[in-house]
Amino acid sequence: MPSEDKKTPWFLTPLAVAAAILCAGPLATPLVWMSGAFKRWQKWAITALIALFTIWIFKASADLYKILLKDLQELQSILK
Repeated sequence: MPSEDKKTPWFLTPLAVAAAILCAGPLATPLVWMSGAFKRWQKWAITALIALFTIWIFKASADLYKILLKDLQELQSILK
């Protein structure tokens, strides 16, 4: 009886997981944990990095919103 080779699905390879993180951000975290290519400490480190980057993006977006709102109000006062 031939032994069946258990191949890792393409979407669980490290390159595919990295691409998913770049495209989907924190929504790709389950792929990190399902992938057998990473050790447990690596999974925790990647998850922490994703969380920190997501928090940074939200903070940067809020700061940008405040700047844009201030500039819009300034523009409206000029146009009056």
